[in-house]
Amino acid sequence: MASSLPSFRPSSLVRAAALALTAALVLTAAPARADEPPTRKMTLAEARAFARSHHLRVVAARQRLVAAQRDTDVPGAQWLPRIGAMAQLVGSTTNNSSTTMLPTSAVDIPRIGGTPITASPDYQPYASTAVAIGVRQELYDFGRIAAERNAAALAGEVERLRAVGTTLDVDYGVEQSFFAVLAAVAIEDASHGAYDRAAQHRDLARANVEIGMRPPIELTRAEADVARYEAGMTRARASVHVARSVLAVAVGIDDLELDASGAAVDLPALPPLATVLSNLGGTPNVLEGRARVDAQRAETSRLEAQTRPNVMVTGELSGRGGGSPPNAGPVSYGEGWLPSVPNYSVGLVFTWAIVDPTWGRRADASRAREGALAHEAELALRGQRGLVGAAYQEAQAATATLAALRRGADAARANYEQADNRFRVGLGTSTELADAQALRTDADIQLAIGRFQVAKTRAAFERAIAEAR
Repeated sequence: MASSLPSFRPSSLVRAAALALTAALVLTAAPARADEPPTRKMTLAEARAFARSHHLRVVAARQRLVAAQRDTDVPGAQWLPRIGAMAQLVGSTTNNSSTTMLPTSAVDIPRIGGTPITASPDYQPYASTAVAIGVRQELYDFGRIAAERNAAALAGEVERLRAVGTTLDVDYGVEQSFFAVLAAVAIEDASHGAYDRAAQHRDLARANVEIGMRPPIELTRAEADVARYEAGMTRARASVHVARSVLAVAVGIDDLELDASGAAVDLPALPPLATVLSNLGGTPNVLEGRARVDAQRAETSRLEAQTRPNVMVTGELSGRGGGSPPNAGPVSYGEGWLPSVPNYSVGLVFTWAIVDPTWGRRADASRAREGALAHEAELALRGQRGLVGAAYQEAQAATATLAALRRGADAARANYEQADNRFRVGLGTSTELADAQALRTDADIQLAIGRFQVAKTRAAFERAIAEAR
C-alpha cells in the first residue's frame, strides 16, 4: 500500500499558463495582424468534457481503477476448482524406494508401489513414467478468502478516489489555461488598440509638423510611441500562441494550439467560509486519505488470516510405469517406459500453519503503517483547511480588486478622450497625450489581468473544495 497522501498543487500546465500571461504584461502595440491559419476553438465546457474523455492522465487513472477492480476478483477465484496435469519420464536407481516420481504442484499424487529391499545398493538405473490429471476444490477457509477480498476491495476504493482527484486536477489545469488564453487575447486586443491610436496620432503629428503647426519634436515623440507599442504587441501576440499551446496540452488534443471560445462570465458570490470548512470531510483528498487507512487495516487482517486452517478436497487419475523389480509380482508392461498401471485417488486435506512468525511480523509492520496513514489522513484534512482558507481569501481579494480596476479603466478611457480632444484642437501636447495613452493601455491590460485573476482564484478555490463548474 502506498503511504503518501495526494496533495493539491498547481500543475506545470498552470505554471506555464501563468508564464504565458506574464509575458504579455507590457505596454504594447504592433502593426495589423498578419493572416494566420485558423485555430480550433472550444468553449470551457467543451474543453473540460474533451479532457475528461481523452486526457492521458484521466485515461491512465481510469485504467488503474479497472486494474484494481480486477484485483477484487482474484481472491474469489480460490473457490473455483483447480485442474492440473503432468507427465514425467525419469531414470534413476530405486534402492529401498517406492516407484520413482518427482513432486509436482499441479497434481496431488499419493505414493504407490515399491521395490525389493536389498542388503547392498544397486546402481542399475530403471525407467519410470507417469501421467496424471487432478482437481482440487476449496471446502472451507475459515475466513481467509473473505479477508483477501475485503483488502482488494478497499484498495480499489483508494484508486477510485484517486481517479476522482485526477479528473479534478485535469479540470483545474484546463480552466487555468482557458482563462489564460482569454486574458492573453484581451491584452493583445488592448495593445493593438493602443497601436492604432498611436499610429493615428503619429499621422496627425506628421501632418501638423509639415504645415508648421507643431514642432518636429511632436513627431519624433509619436514615432517613439508607435515603435514601443509595436514591439510590445509582438510579444503579446507571441503570448497568445504560447497560451493556446498550453491549453492544447491541458485539454489533451493533438493540435499544436487550441483557442478559447466564449467570454468570461460573472461568477456567483462566494459561500460563507465557515460553511465550506464544515464540509471538507467529503473532499476527494480527505476521503482518499481515510480510504488508505481502511485499506491498510484490511491488509493487516489479510496477513493475519494467512495462518488460519484450510480444508480442501483433492482427486486424481493417473497412469504409472516403473521398470525396477517390485517386491512381488512382475515388472509392469513396458518396463517403465509406458505409464500402463492405472490408479486414482480422492482425499480430504486439512492444513494449518500453527506457528508461522513470518506472517505475524508482516501483520505487525502493516499495523504500524496503519498508524502512519492515520496521521497522514489527519494532516491532509488540516492541509485542506489551510488551502481552502488561502484560496478563499485570494478569490475575495481578486473580486474586490476587479471592481476597482473597472473604475480605473473607465476613468482612464475618459482621460484619454479628453487628452485626445485637447491635442486635436491644439491645446494639448504630445507628452500629455502619450501619458493618457499609456494610462489607458495600462488600465485595459490591468483589467484583463484582473479578470484572469478572478477566474483563476475562483477555479483554485473550487478545486480546493473539490467542485467543478
